[in-house]
Amino acid sequence: MRAERGFPATHRFHENGVESMELLLDKKNIQPELINAINQGSDVVFISYSMIETTEEQIKFALARILEKYGKEEYLTPIFSCIKELTSNATKANAKRLLLEEGIITETDDIIDIVRKLRSILNEEALLEYGIKSKLSRLSTRTYLKMQGNRLVIEVINNLPLAKRDLARINERIEKSSKYDSIAEFYLENPDPAAEGMGLGLSMVVLLLKSINISYKSFSVTTDGRNKTRARITVPL
Repeated sequence: MRAERGFPATHRFHENGVESMELLLDKKNIQPELINAINQGSDVVFISYSMIETTEEQIKFALARILEKYGKEEYLTPIFSCIKELTSNATKANAKRLLLEEGIITETDDIIDIVRKLRSILNEEALLEYGIKSKLSRLSTRTYLKMQGNRLVIEVINNLPLAKRDLARINERIEKSSKYDSIAEFYLENPDPAAEGMGLGLSMVVLLLKSINISYKSFSVTTDGRNKTRARITVPL
């Protein structure tokens, strides 16, 4: 793939329809392409609409090869867990938009009701269905792995904005969770009904990073307020 002048080539691994994704990857082993991209120092981006297991496995494979190249294999489990949490959040945000459009969610201020209805589609069959709907609505999740000098930059981007109040709540929770060493301790002292049954959230990302001595300041969530939300982790290698 030819690089644009002044920029490294970006290799894209794109779900071409959620239903056929596993079959597509069975027919075409993309691991040699991933290894080639990593060896060239190219950016890699995975474009998905529903995080099925095959997609996660390819992201994990690419991450493992990068960390192996820099002798940081011990980072694999915590960093991959962070990526899974962030891609899950992005997928849920896209599903929430579709549920609003379908009239299944009607009151956006009722967080508990939103969580309950999102839970109802958190199974493989329903996620595939909403993945197809997301593709038709052009609601994607992009997972980037980029090398910038001796740092790995991970970005998970979905093409929906965050409301100011939601961004403020996220930043408050990131800051607060940075003062703890245990996710159990954090949730005992800071219960969040909105997160119940939805995974341990962004606080888990902060504490996973802390477990490998990476500051919470290396993690950020931003939005342009129009059509993009970006979660970014910078990993020193």
